[in-house]
Amino acid sequence: MARVVEIYAGAYASGKSETALNRARQYAQLNKQITLVDLDTVEPAYTLRPIANDLRKMGIDVITQPDNFGLGEAASYVTPAQVNFLSNDGDIIVDVGYGAGGLDILDIVNNIDKETNLQAYLVVNTAKFETSTVDNIIEYVDFAGGSERKYDFSGMISNTHFGDETTKEDVINGYNKLKTASQKVNIPIRAIGIDEKLAQDFGLTYDGVEVWTYKRMMPKAFW
Repeated sequence: MARVVEIYAGAYASGKSETALNRARQYAQLNKQITLVDLDTVEPAYTLRPIANDLRKMGIDVITQPDNFGLGEAASYVTPAQVNFLSNDGDIIVDVGYGAGGLDILDIVNNIDKETNLQAYLVVNTAKFETSTVDNIIEYVDFAGGSERKYDFSGMISNTHFGDETTKEDVINGYNKLKTASQKVNIPIRAIGIDEKLAQDFGLTYDGVEVWTYKRMMPKAFW
């Protein structure tokens, strides 16, 4: 069986990084060999580096920038480990930057064209202006596909939230918007992301879609 390589993209503050790291947690909890790769060079102020050790304690191999050099106004840089992450064994989860430039970073990854099970997912938070309506979501799907449209989205993740104020109704309303957009662009909804505080309000699935429960860690990742 071919290994899994999942790419997570999305608008600014969509929760793509939170989704990526929690997806990696899912694999680790199943005792699978999993690598989480930070390739967000668009907004490197939110890097996985500050929480890398916490993730490693969960059984996740983490590839990210080892320090803050070159970040912020000085622009970003990538390491050989980031460029060559596909040489790692096991399954791989990748967090890329937001916007059209997010998926473009994959062009520097060695041997990515040889991966047979590459899946790109768009994380959508309808609480954010860029994806607040069905029409906005449809526009963003096209915008986020990268400048040369090399990578098609295999699915979308419904991740509507308002931080600690999020309710079950917020999640459902966001999902319903995304469901309508999903049908129009013919891209399925892969999962619904929810904070662990709402876990009892949802089962393992909702409307036939998997529900992924998130342990929120990214608030600690701002350097």
